[in-house]
Amino acid sequence: MILEATNLGSIARGAPILSNVDLTVKEGETLGLVGPNGSGKSTLLKLLAGIRAPSSGEVRVRGRALADMPRREAARLIAFLEQQTETSEAITVRDAVELGRTPWLTPLQPWSAKDDRIVAKALTDADMQGFERRSWATLSGGERQRVHLARALAQRPQILLLDEPTNHLDIQHQLSLLGLVTTLPITTVIALHDLNQALSCDRVGVLTGGRLVALGAPEEVLTVERVSTVFGVRASIVTDPTDGTRLFRFHPVR
Repeated sequence: MILEATNLGSIARGAPILSNVDLTVKEGETLGLVGPNGSGKSTLLKLLAGIRAPSSGEVRVRGRALADMPRREAARLIAFLEQQTETSEAITVRDAVELGRTPWLTPLQPWSAKDDRIVAKALTDADMQGFERRSWATLSGGERQRVHLARALAQRPQILLLDEPTNHLDIQHQLSLLGLVTTLPITTVIALHDLNQALSCDRVGVLTGGRLVALGAPEEVLTVERVSTVFGVRASIVTDPTDGTRLFRFHPVR
């Protein structure tokens, strides 16, 4: 296992946000996290990224405690794409993406042509080529999200953590981003609102009330009964006649 969480918990203002989460992530897999608002998805990702310290338990990367790793070393292993990150700095798209190379730069290894190539590929993969000179302040919400993705890709991590990355993206770029994630030769943990998007993950974890209540293959975990219980909606499964894909339809509880 490349990433492990044991008895993971988090408390804010005296109230538990996450409790007793045990989680293992296999190398190379895409693990989806789903759950209603406030279920603890974002908190769990921040704990896995080392951005927030747990109140209990620990996170291990390749068997080593994340809390004991130097920040530079951890940043070479893990990249985290938050839901929304703002800046008041007058920077260009290129400037923002170049920040992803920071963990790899040292006095003995300054910026090189290799870093230029990595940044250029990250911009292309995120469909932001041609935007390099654009000011951050002029970008739409979806464009900013794609810049953040490019910055994370430029980091060249072994583990990519994504917190609802399709927010602000139009349908075309949602599909493009999710398609890219599945082809990357890295381990990915991705929090999603759309259960139909989660069906394409290798495994899915379901959070509710700060607890991980199910973890496994999508077809085993995302059952009609569990979706109804966790999300408070009636659900049914239909089959797309064009390719046989299973899809959810949702109905209000009456």
